[in-house]
Amino acid sequence: MRRTDREITDDATMCDIIEKAHVINLGILDFPAPYVVPTNYGYEFTDKHLTIYIHGASKGKKRGLIAANPEVSFSLVNDCGLDKPEAGKPLYDFSYFYRSILGTGKATLISDLTEKEHALRLILKHENGQEMPGEIGQDMLKRVGVIRIDVDQYTGKQHSAE
Repeated sequence: MRRTDREITDDATMCDIIEKAHVINLGILDFPAPYVVPTNYGYEFTDKHLTIYIHGASKGKKRGLIAANPEVSFSLVNDCGLDKPEAGKPLYDFSYFYRSILGTGKATLISDLTEKEHALRLILKHENGQEMPGEIGQDMLKRVGVIRIDVDQYTGKQHSAE
């Protein structure tokens, strides 16, 4: 990382970013350029290993590309906004503050209904801030597409407004 002064090295801050962000930008290999898809997500840590789940249609470009090459990259961003200078300051004093996670991993198309339900419950918990009671019907689980990302590595970076 070029700007080591902005690197996040503590796990607690990186976990906080993962918790507070709500959109993952998933990069998938395609030609002539990468295919990037923004979507919501759920996640879990198992012995410090990060697993991310996303859901969507059971057919489509994203799934076809992952089937051809499961290596993906991703970004998560939160606490971002324009850092405006005081009136009369030069325009180059404008900046942008953020906290971000960038990472890579291997995507797997999930067919097991038990894992699909687990993934959907993690996504609901992340988006709602709490576990959601209720049944997810077997017919819905058969129709929905779920992707698991086993994260190989990730880094954190931030630029604070202060």
